[in-house]
Amino acid sequence: MNIDPHTQPGADAARSAEGCAEAAHGRLPELRGTQQPPPSALPDLEPGSWTYWDVLVVIGFALAAQIIANIGVMFVVLLVGEARGGRFNLVDLMMNPAVLLPVQLIWWVLVFWIIYRIVRARDPRPFPQAVRWVRPHLPPGIYLGGGALLAVSVAMLSYLLPSPNRKMPMEELFRDPTSAFLLAAFGVFAAPPVEELLFRGFLFPVVERSHGQIAAVVVTAALFSLVHAQQYGWAWQNLLLLGYVGVIFGTVRAVSRSLIPSTLMHAAYNFTLFAGLYAASKGFHNFNFR
Repeated sequence: MNIDPHTQPGADAARSAEGCAEAAHGRLPELRGTQQPPPSALPDLEPGSWTYWDVLVVIGFALAAQIIANIGVMFVVLLVGEARGGRFNLVDLMMNPAVLLPVQLIWWVLVFWIIYRIVRARDPRPFPQAVRWVRPHLPPGIYLGGGALLAVSVAMLSYLLPSPNRKMPMEELFRDPTSAFLLAAFGVFAAPPVEELLFRGFLFPVVERSHGQIAAVVVTAALFSLVHAQQYGWAWQNLLLLGYVGVIFGTVRAVSRSLIPSTLMHAAYNFTLFAGLYAASKGFHNFNFR
């Protein structure tokens, strides 16, 4: 009796095992192709993985942190005042840059922390790349010079607008040379990176993804102006000029696709304004804002 070898059970098992091996071998490239690439291999796309809900979380956290920071400072001031016999003016002390600026710096550190946590949770890329803190195409001097020219243009435009009839709260901070130098250092080195991260690094891509670049520039400029409104006594002239400055920063951010240019422009803009005040006040000794 002739037995066909292809009908033998051993041959069936061998063919089955061989078929499984071939099938597995054939699927292997496909399975490898579906694996998630490492963050460094991801394409350099515009960020936008965080949403308006995340923006609301940052706003809520920032407001709560500001309230807690102010209460904490008031508590410390009261304790210090009691230790010194209660001879102090709480409002005047809270407006002292030596007290106000460290509190503001701590608050900004907390805001940076919550933004960092959200971005890291939503975007697989390194934090600088996610918020577009990447090297721009033009040299830094171009943006520094642009910030200085922007400050000059704002000074020229301010002469075309009627002067506010009331004293601005920010003027109360310039009480002596030490306070002025502290404000200048804070305005040049601390404020620009934090404010640009908040407006043009975190908020800008959310609005851009939903409504386009023009809306992102306008919205971030408007909020940038409103955040500074209290410092300028809600004077519409200053809010208009701040809106103009915010539009320029946002446009540079949109064109360069980088956060560094607007940050450099912001720092140079503030430096030029403080340098002009330094010259006009004879070394921060004779303040006259009228």
